[in-house]
Amino acid sequence: MKKMPKYRFQYLGYDITKLKLIGEGHEGKVYMLPEDKVLKVFHNPDSCKRQLEVLLAAKNSRFFPTVFDFDSYSIVMSFVYGSRLSFYLKQHNINKSLSIELVKLVEEFKKLGFAKLDARLGHIFLQPDDTIKVIDPRGTYDKITPYPRSMLKGLQKHGDLRAFFDYIKRDYPEYYNSWRKMMSKNS
Repeated sequence: MKKMPKYRFQYLGYDITKLKLIGEGHEGKVYMLPEDKVLKVFHNPDSCKRQLEVLLAAKNSRFFPTVFDFDSYSIVMSFVYGSRLSFYLKQHNINKSLSIELVKLVEEFKKLGFAKLDARLGHIFLQPDDTIKVIDPRGTYDKITPYPRSMLKGLQKHGDLRAFFDYIKRDYPEYYNSWRKMMSKNS
């Protein structure tokens, strides 16, 4: 695994020493750019390649940021507005609209051929228009997760799992039944 050179400050024509750092995670750092864009700089090219693969596969999906440019260590993509679901649910209860939106996200993962049908609440952002977007998609093709385990565990932690299931019960009875069964099996 090749590491990012310590001395490199230029990525896709941007000097990161002149940009505002807005996020830092396991795989890299995210900097704010003009025009509602961000520059994500990865610690190694393998991580960049894996995330780019997912974002390009999802280029027509409303649930993911748009990619504008990339190289082996960085990606310029659209900025994702809104609140992390993990923060939002600390102050608000889940509602039917959000519950349905989460189910549609999982359906989109299936449609895109992901092996991992899951995302952590901290990687799901509630947009001002009440839609959701996912940042930092990882392990989508190589990690098999047949149901949204982390997402449901997060809802459980926030005390919203029962309400979520009540909201999806009528419209999505197959998910209601199978996900409840999986959650009770893994509790």
